[in-house]
Order: sequence, then structure tokens, then C-alpha cells
Amino acid sequence: MRPIEAVPALFILILAAAIYAGTTGLRLWDGPTPGARFFPMALSGAGAIIGVLLLLAQRRGLETVEVEFPDALGAVRVGASFAALVALAVGIPLIGFVPMLAVFMLAMLLVVLRCPPVPSVSSAVIVAGLVHVVFIRWLAVPLPMPFGI
Repeated sequence: MRPIEAVPALFILILAAAIYAGTTGLRLWDGPTPGARFFPMALSGAGAIIGVLLLLAQRRGLETVEVEFPDALGAVRVGASFAALVALAVGIPLIGFVPMLAVFMLAMLLVVLRCPPVPSVSSAVIVAGLVHVVFIRWLAVPLPMPFGI
């Protein structure tokens, strides 16, 4: 096993540990129902199991995958995806969750995946609308919405 082959497994393990450590102040159970830490604990546990299994598979040589780095177009797409994620994280507190979700989806569909404009806009509007209806209207989740959207 080359060290670069262990990077994805180690990243998953570090991410699982960060989720576990980042939710230490939350309650696992809130009375008879799962608390705010329940899903992050399940997620970090599943991530830890997947990371360990992936690391063991790489170590035993069960997966012999040639690591390929992206070509120029692939590197641009990776950079655009990273920029879109950063813009999403920065824009949510400023613009709001639902509008930023629509902008993020449009950027990913139009710029990164190069999908046609009409289905991309339709998909972004439908998903943002469903997120608004389900999380804000039905479940009353206090999502960031500085402009009331």
C-alpha cells in the first residue's frame, strides 16, 4: 500500500473524529426522543467503520486502484466545486439558506456539470422550494434567512 492510497480512509477517520468531538456539548437523548447529538454520533460511527474498513482493504491489497489525478478540465471542475462550497458556506449567513442553496445548485449544474439551463433552473427552483416548504413551513426549523426568504 502506498501512502497516497490511505489518504481517503484517513480523511474519513479524521472527519468522523471531528464530528464526534464537535458535538460533545449536545445531548444524545432528549427525554424519550433522540437529541441533537444522535444523528452526528450515528454519522461519525458509520464514518469510523467505513474508514477503518477502507484502510484495512487498502492495507491487505484488496483494492488495487491506480490513483489518477484529474486532467486540466477535471482540475477546473474540482476548483469550481470547491469554490461553490466555500461560497455556500460564506453566503448562507448573509443571503439565507434557501436562496444560497438555489445559487449553489445552479452553479454546480450549469458551471461544473454543464447541464442545459432550463432543467438546471427548474431543478434549483424545485429543490429550493421543497426545502423551504419542508424545513421552514412544516418543521419550523430556524434556518438562516436574513431577508425573510
